[in-house]
Amino acid sequence: MKLLSLITITGALVLSATAAPTKTTKTKVAILGGGAAGISAAKELVANGVHDFVIIEARDELGGRAHNLEFAGYQIEKGCNWVQGLGTNPIYELAKKWDLDIVENNYDDLAFYDNHGKINGTKAYNDFNDALDASYDLAENRSKTHQADISSRAALDLVGWNPLKPIEQAVEYYAFDWEFAEDPDVTSAFYAYVGEDSYDGSFGPNSDDDKFVIDQRGFKYIFVQEAKQYLKENDPRLMLSTTVTNVKWSDKGVTISTKDGAKIEADYAITTFSLGVLQNDDVTWTPEMPDWKRVGVFGFHMATYLKLFLAWDHQFWDDNQYTVYADPASRGFYNTWQNFNAFFPKNKTSNIFYVTLTQDQAYRIEAMSDEDIKAEVTEVVRGMYGKHINPPVDMFVPRWHSDPLFRGTYSNWPIGELEEHHKNMRAPMGRVWFAGEAMSRGFYGYLQGAWITGSETGTNVAKCINSKCPKQPYYPKVVLNNEKPHFVKREEWM
Repeated sequence: MKLLSLITITGALVLSATAAPTKTTKTKVAILGGGAAGISAAKELVANGVHDFVIIEARDELGGRAHNLEFAGYQIEKGCNWVQGLGTNPIYELAKKWDLDIVENNYDDLAFYDNHGKINGTKAYNDFNDALDASYDLAENRSKTHQADISSRAALDLVGWNPLKPIEQAVEYYAFDWEFAEDPDVTSAFYAYVGEDSYDGSFGPNSDDDKFVIDQRGFKYIFVQEAKQYLKENDPRLMLSTTVTNVKWSDKGVTISTKDGAKIEADYAITTFSLGVLQNDDVTWTPEMPDWKRVGVFGFHMATYLKLFLAWDHQFWDDNQYTVYADPASRGFYNTWQNFNAFFPKNKTSNIFYVTLTQDQAYRIEAMSDEDIKAEVTEVVRGMYGKHINPPVDMFVPRWHSDPLFRGTYSNWPIGELEEHHKNMRAPMGRVWFAGEAMSRGFYGYLQGAWITGSETGTNVAKCINSKCPKQPYYPKVVLNNEKPHFVKREEWM
């Protein structure tokens, strides 16, 4: 078992660990993953009097997809970068609690370019936002009248949005794909716009009240601080640099095998693996997941949102927070740029200008060499700003899709996935319980979804230990009867 030690990185306390001997550890609860969901689950276990648990994390630090690193003299966020939704959003509450450095974010502070320079894209941008609002209303009305779900592309078509020009496709990408990390063609209209969970009017997936995180301790600081409330120095319950390879599950207990040969025997397990890991063979299951579980897991989408970090020796771009590039030939090609300087006090100059790519464009970039990426991006910025622009002096390419610890960045609800499928994905399997952003009905794809499901799952497992497990419905069959959905429901005590 790995031992806990405290080190200081960029002024923030970070939990680290030493090497683990190969042996069998027995515990009541094994938490698989040390990201927001795992930390939240452990917090609730402790709050309910369950202190016998271990957190098993493959990386050498806590935080999961909240992952910062040094680039061009700054701590940048490889993963999540916004507090999305304010109000009583638990992530916003943690940000206030731990005095996280967050700043104003204005998605409308935009410049528009194509391959010949600056253009006027304001009308196209406003037109698409009007169409997007109309499609929200359409989706909501369809849901209220119990009509079948349609794709977001179909919803946009129905309200009259037909993007033929490069600038129209570019603003659509900026306002839609950049949020969902997938395009409207594959994204459910109903679940993109209509949430089930809410706390107050300013907290929700479509809230405009987002804040950008510039804290040089890293976004993960707030989660590490929460973990330190129940994990002490040299705490044997934290197993870092420990990669799970197999989960053997039953109605009587769970045995976890790790890459270094260790085994953890637990009465219950809480997995917070990303949806991408659940969809791949990086972790195997004994026995294999039943079909009702697999349909839910494989029916959902794990999207990829790649922030390509670039630094130059001086700023040649506009002072706006964001820049939209309308490529004449390829939708989403180096579309959404962010000016790092705009988020820092004026006496700080980062000269970081990074671009986000999603879906197929992200997969394409991940497969390229760094040299080829740098050459391609240089050609793009020279088209935008002039042939005199030099190549970037520094570049960092996150490769989330190919990373076996994640296999993507966050989930998206596709057309065809039903409520019952999602409940199957979330439902316990034997004594294995599931948490993480993808398991959230209302906040899938969002950091608060991870925190909330972790908290709920930790509470449920504590009930299993202290009294009796709560009922968790799942649906072994979803069938069509005379073209009307008819769901065969089954409930069991897990």
